[in-house]
Amino acid sequence: MPNRYWLNWLGIALIIGGALLLASYFGLRHQADEAQHQAQQWINRIVASWPTDRPPATNSPQRSLRHGDVVGELTVPRLHLSVMVFEGNDDRILKLGAGHIPRTALPAQGGNIGIAAHRDTYFRPLRFIRPNDTISLKTPRGTLHYTVTNTEIVQPSEVGVLAKAPDRDLTLVTCYPFYYVGGAPKRFIVHAQKLR
Repeated sequence: MPNRYWLNWLGIALIIGGALLLASYFGLRHQADEAQHQAQQWINRIVASWPTDRPPATNSPQRSLRHGDVVGELTVPRLHLSVMVFEGNDDRILKLGAGHIPRTALPAQGGNIGIAAHRDTYFRPLRFIRPNDTISLKTPRGTLHYTVTNTEIVQPSEVGVLAKAPDRDLTLVTCYPFYYVGGAPKRFIVHAQKLR
């Protein structure tokens, strides 16, 4: 009889724990969806204000970005991937969308722009990316277009993938393997070159 009493309480505790986990998950999803929506509206208002004859020059001076600011919208049309990019790549930012990796180039600068996102959310479609796929980055200063040159799998310590190099103007970073349970041991890297 005492065993049945404790089993009943254990069952109730497991049900309550599961309900709390689900509520937490849906709360985080709502927060991320809201952040994506607000950032999308903001960038669309900026784009709507561009002169009708031409967008602003992408090489004009870059405004300084603070942690959490909207950098732009990243799209990979063939993969139906579209995600808003925020400044920073800490866990809070990556729960809301993709993050611009600090100390890598900004869209208006020369160099290699680094953007990261989680493999189990926004960058999940990258598992199907291939050379010559196009990537667009819409920013308040105009839209930049890139073509994928190659992909690679590296150790997390190999930060040289973010360095400036020929044919490397944009680098996307996510964890690998895509279906790994827990903290994935490697990184999946996509390199792309700016279309002139």
